[in-house]
Amino acid sequence: MSYTNGSASPVRHAFLNGKGVFSFGILGGTLIFLLLTGLGIWLLPFGTAAQMSVLLHTALGLLLVVPLAIWQASHWWATRNARWRLRKFCAYAGFWTLAINALSGVLLSWQAFFSLNISHLWDRIHLWSGLAAIPFILVHVWPGAKSIVIRGIGQPPEGLTVDLSAARRRMWGVAAGTTVTLVLLVAVVSAVYRAPDFSHTKLPTGYQLPYGKNPFAPSLATTESGQPVAPQILAQSKSCGASGCHSAIYKESLASAHTWASEDKFFQGVQGAMIKEEGIPAARYCAGCHDPVSLLSAYKDASTGVEAPGYKEGDSCVACHSMVRVDVQGNGNYVFAPPTPYLFEYSSGRYSTALTHFLIRAYPWHHDSDYNLTLAKNPVSCASCHKQFINKQINHVGWVQLQNQYDEWRTGKWNTSPNPAERLRCQDCHMYYTTASAPGMADPYDHAVGLGGKHRNHWFAAANQAMPTMVNSYDAAGQVQRVNAWLKGQVVVPEIAKVWPKGPVIPIKILGPASAQAGQKVQLRAVVTNNKAGHDFATGPADLIRAWVEIEVRDPAGQVVFHSGELTAQNHIEQGTVVIRSIGVNAEGNPILRHRLWHYVGTIFKRSITPGYSDMYAYDFTVPKHMQGPLQVTARLRYRKANQYFMDFLFPGQSREAPITDLSSSSTQIPLIAQGPEKAVPVGNLPRQAPSTVAKGGQ
Repeated sequence: MSYTNGSASPVRHAFLNGKGVFSFGILGGTLIFLLLTGLGIWLLPFGTAAQMSVLLHTALGLLLVVPLAIWQASHWWATRNARWRLRKFCAYAGFWTLAINALSGVLLSWQAFFSLNISHLWDRIHLWSGLAAIPFILVHVWPGAKSIVIRGIGQPPEGLTVDLSAARRRMWGVAAGTTVTLVLLVAVVSAVYRAPDFSHTKLPTGYQLPYGKNPFAPSLATTESGQPVAPQILAQSKSCGASGCHSAIYKESLASAHTWASEDKFFQGVQGAMIKEEGIPAARYCAGCHDPVSLLSAYKDASTGVEAPGYKEGDSCVACHSMVRVDVQGNGNYVFAPPTPYLFEYSSGRYSTALTHFLIRAYPWHHDSDYNLTLAKNPVSCASCHKQFINKQINHVGWVQLQNQYDEWRTGKWNTSPNPAERLRCQDCHMYYTTASAPGMADPYDHAVGLGGKHRNHWFAAANQAMPTMVNSYDAAGQVQRVNAWLKGQVVVPEIAKVWPKGPVIPIKILGPASAQAGQKVQLRAVVTNNKAGHDFATGPADLIRAWVEIEVRDPAGQVVFHSGELTAQNHIEQGTVVIRSIGVNAEGNPILRHRLWHYVGTIFKRSITPGYSDMYAYDFTVPKHMQGPLQVTARLRYRKANQYFMDFLFPGQSREAPITDLSSSSTQIPLIAQGPEKAVPVGNLPRQAPSTVAKGGQ
């Protein structure tokens, strides 16, 4: 084959002469290595070699861009006038596919270093353009002519014949040597690299197993191996926020009840009392949900106290997002699968951390697999902890159902509505969408699925407005504000606004007669409706929580005519108040007031309101004689996270009260008319479906 372009190509000669870094043998060998590592990254399982391949593939690919561009330009210039044949067509096709491959590679490298995530589209373009280039390049470089004639100018003799057979052998020898050298480099570096070995975590000396061979019993939480895992694997939530990927979510989670689940003062108080009466191993019953890091790493020992691993992480990011199986039985019935770390993931150095973050972004499939969100999006993931029972192992009597938010939702209106568009999951309400404060705080996963700057919030604003300030958590004041707004129904969730009712979560309405007379008995009715909650009200530890109705009637001078639901000087709710709660009893039939669940054998009283339903409470009072009206009637539905008996146990001698939130209120006026026959004045227009309960009893 003869090339008669009329011009010499010194640059091309530099590539072909086999000397220096511009040797086409080195260039070709590096290209072959890039091809092999690209295929390996695509097809081989995740591991040290694959990640080393990513690093070297990226580094050499970037270094090769300029020499390859020079070679391609020089080669095209020297051969541009050659006749069109298959080899020339393949040369052009190979050039453009390689150009696309190089461009997409540079772009992906930039994204992996400086962006939140790589583009899935560009990643596919990079892969398929590289694969597409292979047949074109093979046809183009396949040995054909034995020699070529180079027509030069100046000193080189015209018609210099170059023997390609020897040159090609040298070129492919250098290429093969280069490829083998680079492959060996990957192998050697992979063999030399030593990741922290957490595979030999064992039970500590003296670890007690009174509930059988399961080291985590009586909790139902476990690991895939059934053996403890290193706490470093479970407790690394900070790294999720440090990478720049999940910054907003991480900061939100710091304020949530999940993060302070272990240092929760209520939990610590109950756990301490349980350990005192039942022994250290019994505390594992609560730990699957409140303290999974120390439980699954076999550090669940009260002697470690606040020094236990995970104390400040509670339900850590890894503990929640590495669940692979859950069971709706509850009591923390889940299986934890330790994620496989990326290179340098447990290093604290600046550059090693940067390499880890680069690998996660450049090679994200393993990260997505280890932290698969499929389960996290399903309400069953909530059931593993938001459903609880006591069995004979704990109370020494038998099985008793305790809090059960999951089944309350599962059988309630928000999951059973005949219209699928009206059904809501736990995540739809408690993890309503929020928008990152800045583009750099946006989450890459949500970018990838088309949400842009929006993400599922990880505040998990629910009903605990007491604990953030008690434990001095991150953004405590902000979290208390969010919880109170949530409890009052002031949070608007646009994505479910067409389904979710407006107004208070649990509205109260006071109903009274159109008029009354002095000296007459008057009937009032307070109607409380579960308007928006996805589960019963009250829910959770209903023996601990207090929600109650306060009614007050005043005359025009502001004097109290009737009241129910006031607090005593000791912060207890006065006798005769309607309290929405449950009362558990121990084996002797005595009420449990301090949440000693290990004594729980049954329930003697439970008042709760199913989603979408109302409850009605009756109040009777007599208007004093000679009183003039109108009477002003007000009603409030009040809520606090812990009863005063428990607070006195937790903070002896301090008279501390759990914060109170008024969930809703209502008022009405009752005009007083001229004296007539003394009889009870009925209330009109009462809802027929609401059961009536006369206010009596006490806290």
